[in-house]
Amino acid sequence: MISKVILYLMAIGFGLFFALYMSASVGWVFVYTLVLAPVFSFGVTLFFKLTHKIRITVDVDRSMLYKGETATLRVIAENKSIYPVPAVKIKLFLPKNLTYQENASSCVISIPPRSVSEIKIEYKAKVWGICRIGAESSQLYDYMGFFRFSIPCENACCEIKIFPDVPDIPGDSPLLRSAAERARYFDDSEETKENDGYSNFGGMPGYTHREYTEGDPIRRINWKLSSKRDKYMIRLDDEVETIQQTIVLDPCGGNDVFENERAVEGMLAASLGLLKCGFESTIYCVFNGVFEAIEISDTADILALQIRFADYRFSEGYNSTAQTGERIPLSLISGSGKGIILYTPLFDRTLDSEIAAAEAVGITTIAISSDSVSSGSAYQVWRLNEDYSADLIG
Repeated sequence: MISKVILYLMAIGFGLFFALYMSASVGWVFVYTLVLAPVFSFGVTLFFKLTHKIRITVDVDRSMLYKGETATLRVIAENKSIYPVPAVKIKLFLPKNLTYQENASSCVISIPPRSVSEIKIEYKAKVWGICRIGAESSQLYDYMGFFRFSIPCENACCEIKIFPDVPDIPGDSPLLRSAAERARYFDDSEETKENDGYSNFGGMPGYTHREYTEGDPIRRINWKLSSKRDKYMIRLDDEVETIQQTIVLDPCGGNDVFENERAVEGMLAASLGLLKCGFESTIYCVFNGVFEAIEISDTADILALQIRFADYRFSEGYNSTAQTGERIPLSLISGSGKGIILYTPLFDRTLDSEIAAAEAVGITTIAISSDSVSSGSAYQVWRLNEDYSADLIG
C-alpha cells in the first residue's frame, strides 16, 4: 500500500514538472486526471459495495467422500453492473480434513461487466469428519488498489462429509483377546457345566473340548476355559450361543481431528473384529444429543453405522456432550452386562470419574484412548496407535 502511494505521488510530481517546464496544457490535464482518479476509483468501488452488484457463490461436485477421494470446488463471482470489477480477493476455508493446492488459502478474481468469473480448486479427503469449504470472507479492491471493502459471502460455503474407514484388525489381537479373557473374573463355575451362561466374551456353553489347531473357527474358542488352562480350547458342540459385547463411544472430543478419527475408526474396527469372531455387539453413541443403542449383528450394520458417522460431530465440552450430561450411559447399560469397551479421544478427569462410578456398580471397563493417557480407574487402559494396534498402559 505504501509503495503504491509513493508511486502515485511520484506520478503527480512528474505531471507537475511536465506542466511547468514542458507543456502546460498536456501536463495539467495529466495532473488533473491523476488527482481525480482515486475519487473515481473510490466512487465506483463504493457503488459496488452499496448496490450489491457483486455476488459470490460456490458449489462442489461431491459432498460425501471416502478418504482418498477428491472433490472440486467452484468459486463463482458474478458482476451485475456495467463497470468492470478490478479485483475481488476471496479468503477460503482451510479444513484439516482435506488436502489442497498450496495456493488454496485465497484467490483473486477480476470480473468483466455483466459477466461471471470462476476459479476451480481440487480437494482430497484425508481425515474423517465434516468440514466446510468455500469462501470465508471476501474483499473488493478499487482500481488503484488504495481502498478495499468487505462484501458479503454468507452463503458461499459448502459442507463435505468424509466417511470413516473400518480398519481390519485380527480377532486375536491383544486388545480383543484381553477383553475375551476378562470373562474369567465373571464366573467360577465348572468349565463343562451344561447350562453355563456368560456375558461379554464369557465363553460358550460346551460339553466337549479339544485344543485349538490352525484352521479352527475362532468363534468356537471357549475363552474362559482357555484362560483357565492357559491354552486355546475349541468347543465341539454344534450350537452357537450369541454373545454380545457393549461398546461405548465417548461423545466428548478433543481438539485434534486425528485423535477423534482414531477413536471412531477404532470403535468400528473393534465391532468388525468381534463380529468376525462370532460376537455381536451393542454400540452406544450420541446422536442428536442423546445416547442411542445400535445393534451390530452383521457387516451390513457396520456399513450403515459407517454412513451415519459421516456427519457425526464430537461435542467440544463436557456440559454439551449429551442431554443427560453423561459420557458413559450407566442408566442404559447397568442391567445389560458386566463390562464395556470404551473408546475416547479425550481421557480427562471427568471421564475417569465416570469410569470409577461404573466400576463401583460392577461394570468393568476397558478404556481405549487415542489421547495421551498414563493411567486411570478402568480395569484396563489402552493407548490406541495410528495403525489401530493398542498398547496396554495399566
